[in-house]
Amino acid sequence: MLSAWLLLTALVHPAHAGVPPDDESAGKRIYREGMLPSGEPLRGTLQNGVELSGSAAACAVCHRRSGLGGGEGQNSVRPIAGRLLFAPALIQSSSDQASPAQASSARTRPRYTLDALARALRDGVDPSGRLLDALMPRYRLNDDEVRQLAAYLQQLAPRQAPGVTGSEIHFATVIAPGVKPTQEKAMLDVLQAFFAAKNGGTRQEQRRREIGRNVTGSEQMYRAYRKWQLHVWRLRGQPESWPAQLQDYYREQPVFAVLSGIAAGSWQPVHEFCERNEVPCLFPNIGFPAVAQTGYSSFYFSRGAVLEAEVLAKHLAGGVVGRDNNIVQVFRDDASGRAPAQALRAALRQRGIDTVVDRPLSGSVPVPESFWIRLLDGDRPETLILWLNDADIAKFPLQREVPLSLHGLYVSGSLVASPERLQQVGGWIGRVRCVDQLEQAGLRTQHMTRMNTWLRARNVLLADEHIQANTFFAAGIAGDALAHMDENFSRDYFIERIEHMTGQSLFHSVYPRLSLGPGQRFASKGGYVTGCMLKGGHRAALQSNWIVP
Repeated sequence: MLSAWLLLTALVHPAHAGVPPDDESAGKRIYREGMLPSGEPLRGTLQNGVELSGSAAACAVCHRRSGLGGGEGQNSVRPIAGRLLFAPALIQSSSDQASPAQASSARTRPRYTLDALARALRDGVDPSGRLLDALMPRYRLNDDEVRQLAAYLQQLAPRQAPGVTGSEIHFATVIAPGVKPTQEKAMLDVLQAFFAAKNGGTRQEQRRREIGRNVTGSEQMYRAYRKWQLHVWRLRGQPESWPAQLQDYYREQPVFAVLSGIAAGSWQPVHEFCERNEVPCLFPNIGFPAVAQTGYSSFYFSRGAVLEAEVLAKHLAGGVVGRDNNIVQVFRDDASGRAPAQALRAALRQRGIDTVVDRPLSGSVPVPESFWIRLLDGDRPETLILWLNDADIAKFPLQREVPLSLHGLYVSGSLVASPERLQQVGGWIGRVRCVDQLEQAGLRTQHMTRMNTWLRARNVLLADEHIQANTFFAAGIAGDALAHMDENFSRDYFIERIEHMTGQSLFHSVYPRLSLGPGQRFASKGGYVTGCMLKGGHRAALQSNWIVP
């Protein structure tokens, strides 16, 4: 919300002791949601007369949730977190491209007070009398609302976030029950090697920090080095008991973020814990992220089979099937099965295809061969889609001749761990398709060279490429983000750096491309339709280009 040329300063405003909690919470709603304490929407007007209201007028839209700024096109949006706002700052140039002569003549603007903040918000004038940038709306706020907003701004961007001390930064990884010991070890081996390498590279930084304090201008350079500490949070029992276990772990040792993690089933309690405590959670190893789609603190690689359903719908509607095509989809009548089935039906309907027949499976008994024979002979599908796992397709009658009516059989790459089960001679080999989000085998081998070299150098065995690559990415992107944060250990700022840097990473794990933007929490945005498995584990030629639904 404040001027695009408010410059970053290291000066700190005195702590906001004595601020009533209701003021801070009211200011939080104004800042994040654009909602006034009265229940009315926040309103502002740009200099060109455009009216903003509610969430569109919220301060966080431009200044981000951290209050540490961002960008609007070619314009910089400067920090307004309290310790930076309520202190003097250099006034240089609205473009941040000042010449040496301009820089030498830069002056200091006075710190913001409540009265100065009110004037800036209402009239667009800063404490030195300069007009604020044209991007800065003029807001209709009374004195109480200005005070409430100031109370919230004062606590933004603290110097020490939970889990951060002057010499250490603490992280956790979460291991849910039911994970195979080999998978758990594959993840932990990478994390432990990463932390050891990180700490080994900064072993001398404490000494450098002490030396730096005696050199003008050097303290800021050296004080951000901290030892990384990893805490393994093992969960036990049923998911209903996990929230209390996680809260106990967190109470015993607060952590700045959760890195990676692994689960064989539900991840929802971990997701809810991280959202409730505003703990960033980076890219856990979970097969199907059946989690809330509106979270803020948690990042995931993919929406799993739901994304594959949307990819498949776009592929089919692109000329593979007609409007009257007989499409049959088979799925388990549980969360992991219903979600992609519903997504496929909805995506096809949007494209004018409403001929999908559902065949849900109840219980957990493996699907017998007789079921498949009845389905093929009775439904006579032209397109058959299986949202099933390896056990459920084990009895599919591939020994039978392909029905003349069937043009394509599709399986989910995220649900079927071994599509090579469908490798057969005869007519089926030309009909089987896999909807896949992962890098294709040949390119993936090249892409994994960096990680494999890193693992060998640290005597870590390549045991599970998928898990180890995901874990390596999660730890690496955390390190990259922190390296660009200086002393601003704000979790919100950390999240904003993750959003910005994910698409810039040279390593994309087992995915061909990953990217994030503000508010996005799933990094893989598309997939391929490929042929069935051939010898050596390689899939046949692609049946589609990269599809983003």
